Amino acid sequence: MVRTLQIKFVKTAMTAISVLLLAVICAISGIYSFDVYTKEKNTAEMLADSGGIPDFEKMKRDRPDREEFEKPFDGGRMSPDDMMAVRFFVVRFDTDGGIESADTGSIYSVTGEEAEEYGKQAVAGGKQSGIIGNFMYYIKDNEDGKTAAFVDISSQVSSILSVIVISLIIAAAAWILMLVFVSALSRRAIAPIAENIVRQKQFVTNAGHELKTPLAIIMANTEALELFNGESKWTRNIKAQTRRLNDLMQNLLTLSKMDEADLNLPMQNFDLGELVRESAAPFEEPAREKRQSLSVEAPEIAVKANRDSMGQLVGILLDNAVKYTPEGGEISVTVSREGNSVILREQNTIDPKDVEDNPERLFDRFYRRDEARTQKKGGYGIGLSAARAIAAANGAQISAAYREQNIVFTVKLMV
Repeated sequence: MVRTLQIKFVKTAMTAISVLLLAVICAISGIYSFDVYTKEKNTAEMLADSGGIPDFEKMKRDRPDREEFEKPFDGGRMSPDDMMAVRFFVVRFDTDGGIESADTGSIYSVTGEEAEEYGKQAVAGGKQSGIIGNFMYYIKDNEDGKTAAFVDISSQVSSILSVIVISLIIAAAAWILMLVFVSALSRRAIAPIAENIVRQKQFVTNAGHELKTPLAIIMANTEALELFNGESKWTRNIKAQTRRLNDLMQNLLTLSKMDEADLNLPMQNFDLGELVRESAAPFEEPAREKRQSLSVEAPEIAVKANRDSMGQLVGILLDNAVKYTPEGGEISVTVSREGNSVILREQNTIDPKDVEDNPERLFDRFYRRDEARTQKKGGYGIGLSAARAIAAANGAQISAAYREQNIVFTVKLMV
């Protein structure tokens, strides 16, 4: 149990850390990508505004001082040195949309024909700015037509990818370090909870064993009274309540045992059909007393599981069926093979008042839809919880579903 809690704690903590690291990586990459996008868009816009190559001589005349000349122009978007380092080309269009010229003097990898093709795609797209291939473009409307400036952003894309890769590497290293740190502290973090759970289980186990003796004595003394004084409604009530308490303690002990994380039930090959027939035999008389029909269809099918616990599971399902099937109802148990699975089904008639909106809630511990009616029928809301725990311990799955006026419990065992 402690090991299970420790693993769950580590998984939960590492999931939170993973989400946090992923959010940080996305934030860093997003902010950097947005900054690069904005900068290159401004560069393309400035080139389109200037018609291609800015007049550096005029800039020098406007700012004769060297420090003033090196300052960024146009609101800090780009300095002259930055513009000289940009790889770009410009395509000019006339008022009719025809291409007047394609200037590729500032880029070697693009020919004039390719530049014209890029220009046509940009204009056809209908957007003022965007990205085509490895180029950021901006289209400027002029009195004599349009000017489309294209800036090579391949190096910026590589930079973005480098930032993402480096962030992932750093995040992976941080994740590993946090895993070591969380694993080292997990046992200390869950120690109070684990100790409380262990004490609860010890209490249930000890109380169960301690109650067995007085319950047996009460039952024996009641039977002795019946031998001397005869059976009465009081002795019948004492015996019925004693059996209820005994069933409750058995189910509590079963739950306590099955909840152990390191529980390894001995598995063996056996005939499930034979086990079902043996387990159903003791319920024939109680079903007959309530005028219930009990049918068993269980051919020989070999499975590998824990025989004793599977017999207990069948007993829980049938005991539950006898309790809650109305008089004159039907109970059936079938065993069949479906593909790679062996299916054990218990189906019984159900009172419409006992129908639950979500039948899976029936497996919750101590769950009772109508406490007064359930208690009257002798239920504690714990039997089906024990059945699910037994199924899980045997590597099986159990589910509940309503079918017309019946409830069906299905146990699926993998072969």
